Amino acid sequence: MKQAMDPFLIKSSLRKSVTWFQQSGIMNPPDGTWGVAERLVLPDDNEALEQIYNSFPAFSSYDTHTVIEHRRPDCNFETALMFWLAAQVFENPSYHTVTGNILHYLYRRSGMRNTRYPEFPLGAWRWANEKWIPVVWFDDNAWNATLALLLSRESSKLDVRFDLATSAMTLADCMLAAFIRQFPGRDDAASAGEYTWHGRLDSPHWGSLACMAFAAALRNGADTRFAEAITAYETFLNRSFDKFTTSEHAYVVIGASLCAAWTGSDDSLTTARRSADLLVARQDSVTGNIPSEWGSEAPVGRHLVDTIYTQNWALLGLHNLSAITGEQRYRNAFEKAFALLLRIQDPAPEKHLNGCWRGMYDLARNRWGGGNRYEGGAASIYSGWTNAPIAIVAAMELQGRSLATE
Repeated sequence: MKQAMDPFLIKSSLRKSVTWFQQSGIMNPPDGTWGVAERLVLPDDNEALEQIYNSFPAFSSYDTHTVIEHRRPDCNFETALMFWLAAQVFENPSYHTVTGNILHYLYRRSGMRNTRYPEFPLGAWRWANEKWIPVVWFDDNAWNATLALLLSRESSKLDVRFDLATSAMTLADCMLAAFIRQFPGRDDAASAGEYTWHGRLDSPHWGSLACMAFAAALRNGADTRFAEAITAYETFLNRSFDKFTTSEHAYVVIGASLCAAWTGSDDSLTTARRSADLLVARQDSVTGNIPSEWGSEAPVGRHLVDTIYTQNWALLGLHNLSAITGEQRYRNAFEKAFALLLRIQDPAPEKHLNGCWRGMYDLARNRWGGGNRYEGGAASIYSGWTNAPIAIVAAMELQGRSLATE
């Protein structure tokens, strides 16, 4: 993979990110034995604070910040992969231990995976929180299945220890069944007696990630039903192309590029290129920003760098697509997007901030800001979704590979 960016800066950024995970308090204890919290929240000038506390009642408050303590399996899987890759980059086996500890938490401590009760999807994961609601999300579980399969390929020892691949394939099977029932336009989407998964499949935020998991399952030997679901969804995407925001197109690029890489589908590659071309066209040629448009969960504006729903995922998608195509326009767009994130990585001296990416940056004021929502905005600092995926890209870039080519 071509590497024109300064590897020293990328390696320094990765080191800061790993240090933030271990010193910020988002992992308590910092060795991963009780997983990683969803995010930190900054209370000052946070108009969404009351709604955050009402919506996520498990939290620990400190003088300067709050830890939103509920555990999400997707955030934990992303953080586990980040530490695994960081161990390779820095030749530090203690980071491999953190990966193992996080996976032990997920599979042996958390109680988030349904292994027994057929009234809920077998193999699926819910959040660990105080709400006592067995909500199963398409997007979260897509990451859970995909990253479990990736980690099983990275380490046969981890695969055997936690039965990663087999459990992920069980999850993929029940996700496919739900996807077929709930795909947009199906008459039996709310069939009696069937568990309803959460997430609107008419948005790539959920649907394209499900396709990512289906492609991972196909690479692991799944049958043609998974390929048929991907084809049906990409047909839907191409009919609905003009309806999507930059955030949703970023999800399309992630899902379709991995479908192309892992299944060899030319149609998936065409779908990925189409959305990537839109992102390249909308990217600011000077700053590298892809404007925030996902208004349901974050403030919007061309001057706002959304690192929860847009810039982070566009970075990952463009990294995948440039790796599998070798095309310079995607590589250039990736480098611009990454250079912006490297520039704004938080230099604040406080341990809960130093080395992180907060949820939104205001380019007009050249500082973190732009407003808040209860699941997005500048005052939310996510473990998964933001900090771990960006660091995963950094680690893979340093190794000359990507999720699509590993």
